[in-house]
Amino acid sequence: MPAEAPDPSPAAAPRTGPARPRTILLWILLLGAVAAALYAAAPWLLPARIREGPFVQRTGPDAVTLIWYTTRPVECGVVLTDGAEHFTPAAGTATDGYRYRVRLTGLAPGQRYPYRIRAGGRDLTSALLFETARAADEPLAFIVFGDSGKGSRAQYELAAAMLQAAPPADFLLHTGDIVYPDGARSGYEARFFAPYRALLSRVTFWPCLGNHDIKDNGGAAYRDIFELPENGPPGLTPEHNYWFDYAAARVAVVDTNVDEAVLREQVAPWLRAVLAARGPRWRFVAFHHPPYTGGKYKPDERVQRTLVPVLEETGVDVVFNGHDHNYQRTHPLRAGQIVAPDIGVVYVVTGAGGARLYDVSPTPPPYIAEHEHRRWSFTHVIVRGDELTLQQIGTDGQPFARVTWRKTAAAPATPPPATGAVPPVPAP
Repeated sequence: MPAEAPDPSPAAAPRTGPARPRTILLWILLLGAVAAALYAAAPWLLPARIREGPFVQRTGPDAVTLIWYTTRPVECGVVLTDGAEHFTPAAGTATDGYRYRVRLTGLAPGQRYPYRIRAGGRDLTSALLFETARAADEPLAFIVFGDSGKGSRAQYELAAAMLQAAPPADFLLHTGDIVYPDGARSGYEARFFAPYRALLSRVTFWPCLGNHDIKDNGGAAYRDIFELPENGPPGLTPEHNYWFDYAAARVAVVDTNVDEAVLREQVAPWLRAVLAARGPRWRFVAFHHPPYTGGKYKPDERVQRTLVPVLEETGVDVVFNGHDHNYQRTHPLRAGQIVAPDIGVVYVVTGAGGARLYDVSPTPPPYIAEHEHRRWSFTHVIVRGDELTLQQIGTDGQPFARVTWRKTAAAPATPPPATGAVPPVPAP
């Protein structure tokens, strides 16, 4: 019997080709679309929560500002526990996420206040604590660091060490490059708010603009997030340069990401007036680009020509810089030469805040008193009366460098100029 010939009709043909892979691909696309839709809808389906913050801004002896961002719009505010609970509703905006702000006033100086963020009768945070500013001339401590915003393990380890610093920091001062690589708003959650969450809810963070912070839209995220004094040089972007007083310290923060002509003609006269005016006896200045360094970068000659004469003329005690990712401290300097402590200015590069470390020159300039390029670290500043102590602390929480000196020269006694070049310190 002859073999039966196969049926050549299409109905009998075996299924081959891409039909099954095509079905799988369609299912993957469908599931991806469902997941994306659920992700987008999650903030509206789940209870509101705090996405970033809360963080403390502009602490004064009798007032403090608290700011936070939520996952969706919600009526919320601050519960302040001062014997009894007091609820203050927040003012909110939808700009760049849902940002809420509360300004608490009528507080007592140097006091700790427990607080919580509450929405619809539900607490969005556990019990937190902030402290108002100390009275004038009281002892204080603060932490200075920079070049941190990588989200690195070292950044988190340093944040944990900062929490253990003794005495505790009254505020944090940053020397620039808060968020790498370009200061974009999208980087702040993971590279700023997350590492320092426990610190930011307690003490004020005073920022300084680094070269990386202005790459995305000229520092727009910096201005949107932080709430800073608008007492900088007339004609320049508000909040890029500012100053504040805290207890026995006056601190000026300068943006050095500008042309030399701007530094000379607008920033230097303003800085001179701020530092020469009557106020606390200890004077500190922070900006990103170091005028004296033995690290990867050359000393910034623009700053040497425009700002250093002002710093020397007004008797500044310490200048804090970043940019070089290491720690360096100079001897007291005047015109680049080593002098006695009460005659010169000490410059501290504290740029080992979490980014990749940079080597210091094998033969650093003779004005460098000490340096460390193998350890991430921050500077712990302690002021007690006429005594100043600088400690450099690593990720293990232990100081590896320490220097103390006494101040014999008084702070400037001249009143602020009548021209108004130095606005009064605004209510923090």
